This record gives sequence, C-alpha cells and structure tokens, in this order.
Amino acid sequence: GAHLLLTPIDVAKTKIQTDPERYPGVVSALKTVAKEEGFGTFFNGWEPTFLGFFVNGGLGYSTIEYFRRMFIEMAGPNAGALEIPIILGSALISACLGSFTLAPFETVRIRAVAQPDYADNIVGVLKRIVAEEGVGSLFSAVPAFLPKEILFICTKFLVFDLSTDYLYETYPAANEDLKLSLLISLIGGTLGGISAAIVSNPADATISEMKKSKSDISALGAFQALLDRGGIPLLYRGLALRMFFYALIVSIQFLVYDYVRFTLNIGSDDLKLYLDVLGGALSESGGPV
Repeated sequence: GAHLLLTPIDVAKTKIQTDPERYPGVVSALKTVAKEEGFGTFFNGWEPTFLGFFVNGGLGYSTIEYFRRMFIEMAGPNAGALEIPIILGSALISACLGSFTLAPFETVRIRAVAQPDYADNIVGVLKRIVAEEGVGSLFSAVPAFLPKEILFICTKFLVFDLSTDYLYETYPAANEDLKLSLLISLIGGTLGGISAAIVSNPADATISEMKKSKSDISALGAFQALLDRGGIPLLYRGLALRMFFYALIVSIQFLVYDYVRFTLNIGSDDLKLYLDVLGGALSESGGPV
C-alpha cells in the first residue's frame, strides 16, 4: 500500500534516470510531468508497482525470517557471535529469489513510465513487450537486479539490526515501552532505507537504462553506456528521490511489524516458538527444511 501511495516519486525518479536532458532535476521533473503530461502520469505503472512489491515483499520477509531461524539453529551456541553473517546470508538468499520475481514487474513499469504512449494500459505494455521482444525480455535485467537486490536487502537488514540493537542497548527501557520501541524502529528503518538506496542506486540506474526502450543491451553494456555518457554521477541519478522513498517505505515496514508485535504481546520467545512449530510443520509436510 505504501508503495502505491508513493508511485509519483517512483515515476519522477524513473523520468530523471531515463531522460536526464528533459528531466534534469527533481523539481523540474515534477513540473514538466505535471505541465506537459498531466497529473495522471504520476501514477503510470501503479499496477506493476503494487503487484511487484506485494509479491516481493511477502516473499522477501518470509524467506529472510525462515532462513535466519534455520541458520541460528545450525550455528547453535555460536549464533550470537555469527549474528552479522546470519543476517547477510538470509538476506542474500531472499535477494536472489526476489530478483526473479521483481524483474518482470519492473520491466513493465519502467517501459510504461519512460514511454507513456507505448500502450493503452499495463496489459497492453506487457503484451507488446512479449510480442516484440519475447518473454525473455521480462527477465533480461535479472543480472542487474541481482546486485541491486542483494546490496539493497543485505544493507537494509544489516543497518536496521545493528542500529536498533545499539539503541536498545543504550536505552533498555525501550524494550518495555511501546512508544520508545516504535521510535527505535522508525530510526532504524530510516537509516536502513537511506543506506540501502545509496549502495543500490548504480544497479537501479542500470535497470532503467536497459528497460526504457526496446533494446538488446546487456546489464554490463547498460552500465558501461551510463559511464561513457556521464560518468559516475549518472549512476546516481534519482538518488535523492530513492533515499526519501525507501527511508519512508522501510521505516513504515519495520514500524508496522513492531507495532503488530507489541500490540499482540508477541515477544522474542513467542516468535521462537512460532518458528519452531512452523519448521516442524514444514518438515512433516515435506516442505523445505
């Protein structure tokens, strides 16, 4: 839902990345889109945005929590000392899976935003891409999505966990106080979102370069084209909007998670018991273990 509400920011970011001459900055991009294309353009691609992040969000959080618990059990008494490798390993697996689920949705979204007249609707955009470029085109950006998602998710969870752990140690009263706990989640989520946006922006710009129009360019070729055309600064086009976008998104995600956990009086022991039961059920049903 939050992604849907922030679609105009995503649209402006994509415009800045795909056509920097016409949209040189944030303010000018917003003004140009509103004046020349109409306010409706700010919600171009909302359908793949909503569906893509809905699917990817559910998959991402569930796989991270599952593998994190599995790695903790495998580590046994050494789990505490291996906290960071466990976080990164869980996030890495989740990011790899997420790259394949998110790529088709983002391909359609970027094309719809970069070329508003490409088709009458999102279904038309999808059909035309498949008809002219083949189904493989929907997944051709996966090599760029892999570093983007790996860097983004690993950084997001690592920064969130480290920052909130530090704050809980500094202010132990927050463990029993809902307002303080939610404030810590908000701070950790904001820091995680900003950090993740920074490290993943070059890959994000590369994906926009690949998918803005029909092209056989590879991820490496798109990356090199950006460097040749504008150097490192072009790889960070749209960063300010992405920092704002993901600081808000990630903080909301963790805020809602902790609010529900505290409202339902779910503590760490309860989560441990739930994951134990879930792991047992999956084992008995033949699911992943």
